[in-house]
Amino acid sequence: MNGSDIIVEDAMTKDVVIAKPNDLVSNIAKLMSEKEIGSVIVVDENMYPLGIVTEGDIVRNVIAEDKDPKTTVAKDVMTTPVITITDDIELSSAARLMAVKHIKKLCIVSLDGKLKGIMTEGDVIKHAGYLINLFR
Repeated sequence: MNGSDIIVEDAMTKDVVIAKPNDLVSNIAKLMSEKEIGSVIVVDENMYPLGIVTEGDIVRNVIAEDKDPKTTVAKDVMTTPVITITDDIELSSAARLMAVKHIKKLCIVSLDGKLKGIMTEGDVIKHAGYLINLFR
């Protein structure tokens, strides 16, 4: 890889923490705390992304709504549809999409739509030097 061809696959997080649509929000929150992450991707039984549950979703859709996290499930609070891209996209294009859509995370999928990874703001920041050099 030279300095001009970083693609999403080179920068994404491959070890994605997932949840199922009927997982309890309380369990998702515990998982997020244990893993020190701010979101989980909600997938179906075939690993197709259905949505994303973020810390903000839990605050807005559970706590602020006085819902019980021990009875509320992921599918009722997740953000959907989740924005997806394939891992062969250039990092600069992914970062631009995140900026345009005002999102902090992108779901990375294979050509057949199955979950492969996640691109977070942190992943982009790790490659900020590369991105800055694109504009020089």
